[in-house]
Amino acid sequence: MRSSADRGRVYRRCGCRDTNRHQLGTHCPRLATDSDHGSWTFAVDLPSPDHKRTTIRRSGFPTQDAARSALRRMLEGEATADPNQTVADYLTTWLDAKAYVLKPTTVARYRDYVTHDLIPALGALKLDELGHRHIAAYAHTQLQAGRGAVTVYRCLATLSSALGDAVRQHRLAHNPARPPSSPAPPHPSAMSGHPRKPSGSWTTVMTRTHSSPTCANSS
Repeated sequence: MRSSADRGRVYRRCGCRDTNRHQLGTHCPRLATDSDHGSWTFAVDLPSPDHKRTTIRRSGFPTQDAARSALRRMLEGEATADPNQTVADYLTTWLDAKAYVLKPTTVARYRDYVTHDLIPALGALKLDELGHRHIAAYAHTQLQAGRGAVTVYRCLATLSSALGDAVRQHRLAHNPARPPSSPAPPHPSAMSGHPRKPSGSWTTVMTRTHSSPTCANSS
């Protein structure tokens, strides 16, 4: 079930739970009999600024090759990766960088979503631990509190844009703000003058979160 590389490891796990609600992870018996069950995960030990080593795990990859590729990209970006960096730290740095290349009005909109919405809800999480389940739960909470769907969508689009930059810079293996489905995007006027929509619209995710904020096999 598990394979090893020179650094890091790639293996398959799932989100099934036993009768005590404990997650089975790599020990689920279905993994041995059903090749489509669960998803692929990589884990690797990376150094942190305090000279200790931190294990980074990312899951949800559809194939072993995809997980290995993501592990390789993670190791390529290791020199600049701080495993203790929080979402708040990353978003703040991202905003500072955007201020040099975007119009002030655009940066002001980004900053509004980041400082008033994203950082209060997700900022304390480590960037490497941010998963789709956290983002889906955020959308669910906002909608249940009466926030407009367009406003929540714009916040999520801002987050997806920031995390997309992290992927392109090899800071993250994949963008957890991108859901696997690709339903029709919102009306173009809903996103006019705002961050480009994430690949795979959050429209369906936000609709589903009215009932339950689920996310399978996310780390």
